[in-house]
Amino acid sequence: MQEDNDFVQAGNLYRDVMSETDRQHLINNIVGHMSQGVERFIQERTVNTYWYPVDPDLGARVAKGLSLEIMSELAASVGGE
Repeated sequence: MQEDNDFVQAGNLYRDVMSETDRQHLINNIVGHMSQGVERFIQERTVNTYWYPVDPDLGARVAKGLSLEIMSELAASVGGE
C-alpha cells in the first residue's frame, strides 16, 4: 500500500503544500549542502534512495543541480505507476 510507504507524507508536502518558490528553495538548499564535500557516490545514493522516491520531480531537479544522471529504470519504477 502506498500509505505504508515512508515517502508518502514528504511527497504530499512537496507536491500539495509547497509553492513552486518553496520547492525551488528546498532544491537549492539540498543541492547547496550536497555540493560541499559530499562524495559523488553518496550524492547518487541519496538522490536515488531518498529524493527521487519522495517525488520524481524533486529527485530529477536535485540530480540536475548536482549534474547527476537518473537511471532510466528508476524513473520508470518510481514515476510510472
